[in-house]
Amino acid sequence: MGDCIKKRAKQIAPPDLMPKLDGKKKVVTIVLALLGFAGIFLAAALPQIGYINQWILAILLLAVDGLLIKNLNSFVGGYGAYLVATDKGLTLIDQISGRFSAFWTEMSVWGMVLGFGVLAWPLMKGNLSKKTYLFGLFSIIVMLFVVLPYTANGLEFINLPQLQSAIQNHAASAPSTGVPLFSYFVYGLTVITGFSGYIIVLLLYNAWQILYGIAVFFSSVVAGNPQTSTLTNQVPGAAPIIPGVDIPLYAGIISLIILLAVHELSHGILARIEKVRLKAVGMVLFGVIPIGAFVEPDEPQVMKLNPLRQTKIYAAGIASNFVAMLVFLVLMVVVLTYFLPGIYSNTVLVKSTVPGYPAYNALKPGMQILYWNGYKINNLTSFVVAGANDFANSTITVVTNNGSFAFKAIAAGSGSNRGLIGVNVYEPLMSTFSAQLIYFLYSVFALSFLLNFLVAVVNLLPVPLFDGWRIYKANVKNDRFTRFLAALIVISLLINVLPWFFFALVK
Repeated sequence: MGDCIKKRAKQIAPPDLMPKLDGKKKVVTIVLALLGFAGIFLAAALPQIGYINQWILAILLLAVDGLLIKNLNSFVGGYGAYLVATDKGLTLIDQISGRFSAFWTEMSVWGMVLGFGVLAWPLMKGNLSKKTYLFGLFSIIVMLFVVLPYTANGLEFINLPQLQSAIQNHAASAPSTGVPLFSYFVYGLTVITGFSGYIIVLLLYNAWQILYGIAVFFSSVVAGNPQTSTLTNQVPGAAPIIPGVDIPLYAGIISLIILLAVHELSHGILARIEKVRLKAVGMVLFGVIPIGAFVEPDEPQVMKLNPLRQTKIYAAGIASNFVAMLVFLVLMVVVLTYFLPGIYSNTVLVKSTVPGYPAYNALKPGMQILYWNGYKINNLTSFVVAGANDFANSTITVVTNNGSFAFKAIAAGSGSNRGLIGVNVYEPLMSTFSAQLIYFLYSVFALSFLLNFLVAVVNLLPVPLFDGWRIYKANVKNDRFTRFLAALIVISLLINVLPWFFFALVK
């Protein structure tokens, strides 16, 4: 049996996209890789140049590094990105597809139900078991009410001050007396349309909020009283993820490799189950950062399959990311519950301040917060409790180890009575090796949980190059509708990027 599998893998193996390297090229490649990491550290060490400039610097340095590595080794690629591939993984894909075909097929169908909710039944023309369909719908409800609240744990590791400010201010706000009407609408829509509808409506809603903030700002300019807070209070709905710049370097790279490998290998496994030849398997890097993986099936063979079999291949990556998300959620919760509470030093330090807010450039990173409006601050819990009484236009006094400060809070948003000064804080770890190791594992689990969820739902979007586009093209006959929806989503994505420029302008 093993020899047959190896023979079949050899027949489908692609040309090796990774040329054989001699000793000198290997040494120079390693040196260039180390320089690429040095470039990331350099960009991360210059917060004074601003977030956008940090990203630009990191991207430029990584592009140059990737270009040098590509040209040295004659890799396929361009603009700093290059492909590294081998035929070794094809044997493993064949082994898995041959032994666990029923599991992977049902998992793919389950992913379709998560992706399209009640609509998965008409999309797949009823060609799925009722048990899988009902289990998928039940899974959506569990994810909405049990799983998604934990995404805040993963968001802690995305170093975007305005995002962290929004999270902390939400945590510090007074307890809600009920679920907002909009949340009920999103929950209901998600059950009907799956997480494809979930991500689309959130993108459109955030784009509307941004456009509304812009309109209010220009209205205040015309009135002669510019209100920049209507712009700086907006949270971007899209951002580049660069390990070492806005997520932890090593934990970020590990998390990216895991989610990319899980996603693409699943496509390959379902392709082999459907008897489709694989042309290439490997990874895409930009400089030294993994940005993609690929298991490329023979596209003409895929197109000859009926829509149901095509859909299973396209949905496999999405389904596997949902499964990985749940696995890392369990690991994260175990560490969060049993290991994390005992590794902090019980002090609260300033992490960053947000441009356009009163505390910007007044409170410096590393300052220890001792008192907040007279409340003694011992840990993050006491900080959240103290901040619950911050109201718009009230004076907030902050006592630090470097002196006392007083700020006039600004409104959290139009019509809100919450007061913000724009400070992000953190509770430092103890310096022991065990504490550092526990926190590193927690960061890998939390980031992997969050990123697998984000990749799964974003891939559901009907945008070219995404799995959602292929699923829509295979199952929706009205091509004009698919293209209209794709254009609407691309426009909303561009609008969701605008708040980064707002922060750059008010800095």
